[in-house]
Amino acid sequence: MTVQPTTREGVPVDAVTVELHDDYLDLRHSVGTSSFHYVWLRDNCGCSECRVSQSGERALFTANIPDDIAATSAVVSEADRRLHLEWNDGHSTRYSVPWLLERDYSSGTRTRSGHEPTLWDATLAAVPTFDHADVVDTVDGQIAYLDAVRDYGVAVVAGTPSVHGEVERFAETVGHVRETAFERIHNVRHDPEGYNVAHTPVELKPHTDLPSYSWPPSIQLLHFVVNEASGGESTVTDGWAIIEDLRREDPEAFEVLTRLPVTFQLFSQDEDTYATAPVIQLDPDGRVRTFRFSNQLAQPIHASFADVEAFYRAYRTLGRRIDSDRYKVIFKTSSGDLLTVHSHRVLHGRLAFDPASGGRHLQDVYMDFDDLMARRRVLLGHHIPEPADGGEA
Repeated sequence: MTVQPTTREGVPVDAVTVELHDDYLDLRHSVGTSSFHYVWLRDNCGCSECRVSQSGERALFTANIPDDIAATSAVVSEADRRLHLEWNDGHSTRYSVPWLLERDYSSGTRTRSGHEPTLWDATLAAVPTFDHADVVDTVDGQIAYLDAVRDYGVAVVAGTPSVHGEVERFAETVGHVRETAFERIHNVRHDPEGYNVAHTPVELKPHTDLPSYSWPPSIQLLHFVVNEASGGESTVTDGWAIIEDLRREDPEAFEVLTRLPVTFQLFSQDEDTYATAPVIQLDPDGRVRTFRFSNQLAQPIHASFADVEAFYRAYRTLGRRIDSDRYKVIFKTSSGDLLTVHSHRVLHGRLAFDPASGGRHLQDVYMDFDDLMARRRVLLGHHIPEPADGGEA
């Protein structure tokens, strides 16, 4: 039983054989053995009975798979490069061998999912910058911009028209605006009665926005409609780079910041946002999932007496790194620049400015990183899953 050459992570596979066991089967090939449990195989059958043809969604209800599910026969066809299985529940399934090998989970080490970001510090030569017309009007330009947001967590779009609401129009080009408790389009200018430190001319330390939500917005677009005041240089800081250095250089501080929750609150006369969570939250692979840091919005910590000193040591260590020249990139924005930050990762801020020296008016909206990455997959044609059987034979 053989199959024509295919690949597994770029490694040639010139022959495949199958061997059945009580609860699983082995696919043996020139680079090793890939093993699959019967329940996993049955659950991922791609036939028209088990999948909704028009949408590709699962029609088979996983809980209805018999506990004793097993293959009664298995053949790897050389003609169509597929594994053909007959099941003890009377069903038949075929699988593309390349499809199976790409999803081999039996190596003993769980594959880290997702794209690995490019971490950076103050040595970053320049924030990735793109022309507004290229991003809005060309597929290649938009993909390049989305790649930069994915890889670096930050990008500037230059030449954005300096008109009211343009930030919202741009957002709808690459994704969807996320509503928050405050204005859909938030105006940031010097305002002695404003409810946020951003409305003052003082230095704004690096921070992530709205950590006071249980799931903070993960993209912020800041459109510099007018930026003619003296000072006010923008700062961006790769929080994930800092966290990785902290994990390696001060594991005790890292552990404390992943364990002890902090409460954040942002409110106005009419609205309130309030959430409690650790500054660093990890995914199952141990990578940073959410990073929230806004010293101005942090509320008194509620921790055990034994943990308070450890928390403040870790929190101050983190804050000093965030505010240091080792990580912070400082640059001057111009009227018409639009800054994108992945705000579960990149902290933004600004230096102090003189409000009497010239106009300064920003408009910002929030979005979700998932929507931008979905837009990227659609543009690349990567959003429709490959069928398990490899499609038409």
